[in-house]
Amino acid sequence: GAKVMGEEETFDTLIKPKSGKRIEYKITEITGISPKLLYREGDHWKNAFAAFYNWLLDHLKLGETNVIVSHNGEGFDFIFLKRILREMKTEMGQDVSGFYDFDIVYLDTLLLSLRLVCNAWSHTQGNLCKLLKTPIYPAHRALNDAFALEGLYEGLLQLLSRNYPVDPQSVRAYIH
Repeated sequence: GAKVMGEEETFDTLIKPKSGKRIEYKITEITGISPKLLYREGDHWKNAFAAFYNWLLDHLKLGETNVIVSHNGEGFDFIFLKRILREMKTEMGQDVSGFYDFDIVYLDTLLLSLRLVCNAWSHTQGNLCKLLKTPIYPAHRALNDAFALEGLYEGLLQLLSRNYPVDPQSVRAYIH
């Protein structure tokens, strides 16, 4: 799931496991995504990767700095995005070079929160949303997480702007 910050533009899909294996019960407990739901509503990984890639290309702006924001992005989301691009190129034979024409900055709100909210007992996205009094959505579903992340990012920018002048409207951000 992803959204464009400050806009209604979103991307959301369920992806059937590339391995073809049934998802573990623990994952169903955390996310509410069952094997039956994936079977009925999930996209084949190739279709999902291509759709997300095209959605990104439609929303990135040439000549501007595009910020892709994620919570724990360095440990998960940014790695996953790079994997999507690699697999589209190697396994699907698609030309993804267009992605690299854009000026993209990757921003991890987990790392930012560790610097700005040093006294937090936990730096999970949900806990930080509570602490900063930003909207909270049911966790562990990608689009809900993107909506919550948008509020968290704005809250962290407000904290940052107390010490450094930051105009949140000056950067077009993509929440993932």
